[in-house]
Amino acid sequence: MEATEWIDRYVAAVGRLLPERERADVEMEIRSLIQDELEDAGAYDLTETDEETALAVLQKFGKPDLLAARYTKPRYLIGPALYPIFRTVAAVVLSIVAALWLFGATVALGFRGTADNPISLIASLATGLLQSLGTLVLIFGLVEYFTGGVVTKDEKPWDPHTLPPVQAPDRVKVADTVINIGIALALLWVFTAHPDWIVALNISGGSVTARPLLSQTFMAFVPWLSIVWIAEISLGVFVLSRGRWQGGTRLVEIGLSLVTLAILLAMLLDGPLSAWPPLEPVFKLVVAILFTVSAVSAVSQFYRLAMGRSLFEGRGQPRKANSPRPS
Repeated sequence: MEATEWIDRYVAAVGRLLPERERADVEMEIRSLIQDELEDAGAYDLTETDEETALAVLQKFGKPDLLAARYTKPRYLIGPALYPIFRTVAAVVLSIVAALWLFGATVALGFRGTADNPISLIASLATGLLQSLGTLVLIFGLVEYFTGGVVTKDEKPWDPHTLPPVQAPDRVKVADTVINIGIALALLWVFTAHPDWIVALNISGGSVTARPLLSQTFMAFVPWLSIVWIAEISLGVFVLSRGRWQGGTRLVEIGLSLVTLAILLAMLLDGPLSAWPPLEPVFKLVVAILFTVSAVSAVSQFYRLAMGRSLFEGRGQPRKANSPRPS
């Protein structure tokens, strides 16, 4: 493997443990420090630097988490050793709380046909998020207090070969994209060409009868859903041909998610969706689940678009003062 690949892995491993607003500058500084060490070792051209020389330099810099801790300011309740873990756990827990709140609000909207007071809805979400965050801060604060939050070195020497590959956030995940295209094609084919397949079979007295499950109200939404599925298929094929996501394709993806949310919301407020009344609650529940998943997906897409622009634009110059070069 080339020396530049190992350096990219090391810098990325350190950057993942740093605050986003400081990550780009620190990564630039670390690259500069590594370059200085390589030049001290007689390697002036990375393209001609052998792998073992690069790995020896990275070995001197030490484990990524130890180096990242030297760039992280003290955080009182939660120190630099625990803060990266706390940030990850908090993001996951708060996302789950928000998703569950959205699902509950959507189910209530679908079954009652009217929304609660927006102020009370927002207040309930804020209360749940604050309670969850407060609990996490208390738990991590206690761990910090009783353990001291000390970053300790391992007994065994760190091996740079353990560095994971750098993941390009804009690279298309081929398998996921192909699966999404297949699902959209299947839905388009079934709901437009064979909606008569979606039936309930009733066996009585040796005879079998089929009862349609989709109401006329539901079928009225199929043309709009078909437009979305065709657009998703086209977008998937386009990004596969390009091999990566771009700002424009991300915006199209977000737009399709918002259109999907609008259709699902209209389905929840309209009705009935099922031609068989006993199944109407099930239909509403499924639509509420799809609405929640689509909303979470839209937020994730917007986050990737926003972070993609901020993380990959150059910010500032390498910092030389107080640079933690290896001893």
